[in-house]
Amino acid sequence: MKHSRRTVLRTITGATLYTVFTPVLGAIKTVGPKTIQVQDPTDCKYAPPGEYMKDHTFIFHEGWYHLFAISGTQGYYHGYNGNEETFSWSISKDLIHWEFRGHIMHPSLRKGTFDQHEVWAPFCLKANNKFYLFYTGIIQSYRPMEYRKLGHKHRYVWKEHKQTQGLAISTDLTDWEKVGDPVKGLDIPGRDSNIVWDDLKKRWLLYSTGQRLNVDGKNFHTVLVSQSKDLTNWSHIGVCAHFPSLDKTRDYGLTVEIWDGFKNEAGTTESMVTMKHPITGKWIMLGNWQYVISDDPVDFRNSEVRYYDTTLNGKVIDLGFACEIVNHNEKWYRSGTFGTTDYWKLGFTEIKWEKEGAFSVVQPSKVTN
Repeated sequence: MKHSRRTVLRTITGATLYTVFTPVLGAIKTVGPKTIQVQDPTDCKYAPPGEYMKDHTFIFHEGWYHLFAISGTQGYYHGYNGNEETFSWSISKDLIHWEFRGHIMHPSLRKGTFDQHEVWAPFCLKANNKFYLFYTGIIQSYRPMEYRKLGHKHRYVWKEHKQTQGLAISTDLTDWEKVGDPVKGLDIPGRDSNIVWDDLKKRWLLYSTGQRLNVDGKNFHTVLVSQSKDLTNWSHIGVCAHFPSLDKTRDYGLTVEIWDGFKNEAGTTESMVTMKHPITGKWIMLGNWQYVISDDPVDFRNSEVRYYDTTLNGKVIDLGFACEIVNHNEKWYRSGTFGTTDYWKLGFTEIKWEKEGAFSVVQPSKVTN
């Protein structure tokens, strides 16, 4: 029996919000007396050859998923020279089998520019018949050469370190042109861009990871928000959310538990996703291990930040980190990077949205679970 597949793009003002596939006929094939189970995205265990997977973004175009991700060399901390200075580019039809195509986007290597040394955390969307690739440009003036393979014991020098939001535009996902001021970038603060359309106010909102904040002796990680009418000219609104530091006594699964930096240093608001809850229509901000819900997309500060329910059949499920949300074959998945530190791989967790809260786990990623 032949399979048929139809692609439906849900768009708003020309921007692709979710990529939704109708089910593929014959997801379970019967051949004589045997039944063969076809793979699904939770089987994905991908990283480009010789690289680890980290902050990433997906865009669906011409029947293919395009994956852009921070390019890092396996076994090396991001502070090493030559690491995390470009984005890898891979393509897939099914979110399981990926083909590495090369690298796109590079630092300017020009003194005084906002992205002189590194580029981090891509986020891609389609609008106005163009592709917009947001990223974080890095100035890292002090990056001492290190020949030893020290892992995360490698010293990272924060002196004169600077992070700035940047943007490149393309019509074909391969030929990218950086836009904006070469010194100031988009001239808005933060890192790890996530952009959504606010239909009520007819504006784009850009969420980014902010600095840590101490309130009454408690440590919080902030989320910043900026707005735009055209995706190229932005104005900063301010802090929109406070996420408390992680409870170190909780079990977050293998990826977090094998490196204490996630609990002590890396913020739960890094590479977050903000969207409309598919059931309630409220705004939900999805951090790595916590979430918060609000009626107002620019102010989550008065809402309770909660932990995800990460248990399935009495077992703690590893969700990974640096998440994205994908709707594929009428099922919802949360992507993440999983596994041993600096050897991370891309994986997908099948989720079910819950009216009271965020989501529950339907099927865990097979990278670590």
